[in-house]
Amino acid sequence: MSFRQLRKFSKDELLFDEKETRVILKFIFKATDHKLIDSMTMTDTLRSFAQGLLVEAIDASYKIGYVESIFRASANPNQGAIKILKSFAKKAAVHWFKNTKAHDLQNVKVYQFVLDFIATRFRSQLPLFIAKNTSENNFGAFLAYQSPPSLLNQV
Repeated sequence: MSFRQLRKFSKDELLFDEKETRVILKFIFKATDHKLIDSMTMTDTLRSFAQGLLVEAIDASYKIGYVESIFRASANPNQGAIKILKSFAKKAAVHWFKNTKAHDLQNVKVYQFVLDFIATRFRSQLPLFIAKNTSENNFGAFLAYQSPPSLLNQV
């Protein structure tokens, strides 16, 4: 397990507005956090946090490199998230990713267990956006993705 910091984005690199940022956060975090997400004041730091989480989720999903047959284990986003993911894939700079190539972004895939792991590791940082109007953008967590045993048996 290694400590990874989320990518930082300048104001010019932020691709999501307030509404889209809330959709991304709700896509990543569980329903129990949705009320908290709705109450957050939308700042550039929070927008960068959400965009960093999305980049990490996409990049980690491609790094895992599963075969297409287990795509059914991918996250099943609602229509709002699907629209945002497609828009993000068109606008995202390829250099933001370590494991994802330009052609991979044409058909973005995010595995549910990756989202679950990211949500668990970064959930403690959500209340900080309400407790203090943080200007820090050094969000990080110890990450070591492990595929669920049920997926390994399918390969």
